[in-house]
Amino acid sequence: MANRDELDDLDRIVVSMLTEDGRLSASEIAGRIGNVSERTIRNRIAGLLQNRHIVIGAIPDPTASSRDVQADLWIDVEPGKVDEVAAQLGEYDEVGYLAAVTGQYTLTAAIFFNTNAELFEFTENVIGKIPGVRKVVTHMILRMYKIYGTRTTALSQSTTANGVARRARRTK
Repeated sequence: MANRDELDDLDRIVVSMLTEDGRLSASEIAGRIGNVSERTIRNRIAGLLQNRHIVIGAIPDPTASSRDVQADLWIDVEPGKVDEVAAQLGEYDEVGYLAAVTGQYTLTAAIFFNTNAELFEFTENVIGKIPGVRKVVTHMILRMYKIYGTRTTALSQSTTANGVARRARRTK
């Protein structure tokens, strides 16, 4: 890897492969690419991690867990308070995704709960009471098909049930 801000073609291939399957070893990646050593791939992964180009972790599938209540929130925040509100919201495990956005609202969040009552309690008595929050709009998620680039069990089941073949994307 050239420097902290530049990714070359090999870095992009490694990132793409890890995006598809974060469990791939350096040896498996090198084998799939074909003309690069395991050591080179191991060093590339270490550099990508060190320079914060990637983070390797597990993303739970909320459709396979007991968190049946899922919602997207659109949050209107007073000017100058976005980072403070985001910092507070980012501390909650129930918040799976949080981002500043353009448009009518300032923040968007994906949240997951076991019950509607927990969702209501969180939006009203946690988010609604954070200084700087002006308005919270809740959109219930009825079925999630894909989360952060990963198919959920709902998408896998629906494609199998409908006889739709999954296309495997391969990096050359």
